[in-house]
Amino acid sequence: MSTAVFSPILFMNPKLESKYLYLEKSRNRLLKDLEELDETILNASPAEGKWSIGQIVAHLVQVEQLTMGYIQRKLQKEEQLQQASIKNAVNALLLKAALGSGMKFKAPPVAADVPAEVDLNTVRLQWDETRYKLEDMLTELPPAMLDKCLFRHPYAGMLSITQTLTFIQDHFNHHMQQINYLKQQFSK
Repeated sequence: MSTAVFSPILFMNPKLESKYLYLEKSRNRLLKDLEELDETILNASPAEGKWSIGQIVAHLVQVEQLTMGYIQRKLQKEEQLQQASIKNAVNALLLKAALGSGMKFKAPPVAADVPAEVDLNTVRLQWDETRYKLEDMLTELPPAMLDKCLFRHPYAGMLSITQTLTFIQDHFNHHMQQINYLKQQFSK
């Protein structure tokens, strides 16, 4: 007679999985494109006080790390979590519109501390680790948490997990415009 204990296999919510897989597809495409860049171009600043391509990528990783940390702290607390409301949905839509507008924004101080030089392999490893943690968190997230506010964006306020994943993708897309512009400038 077997005494083996089987743990249930967890599956990610399909809505979250779809968003996660799109994030991964975008990230992998960017990293593949950046492998072709010379390290001097990766770390070349377009102007005084402006971020290089490498610094933008480091910022993307940093934002995801900070977002994950916030959500993990929220989930560990025993406090009652706020139900996502119409106000949260409107703020999420405004955030989406702002990030998609092409306007430039100053990064909040907590997410603006990027290294002077970036090593692509190091950033890739950090991003891999962050995404593994995100995947685990999304897989383990109880269904009751889907409509709870789990992340506080510095400007848009509280967001649900689906709104947060949308923010991460929109933030990525916003910075992809900058990366593509810089790649064009340095290839001339």
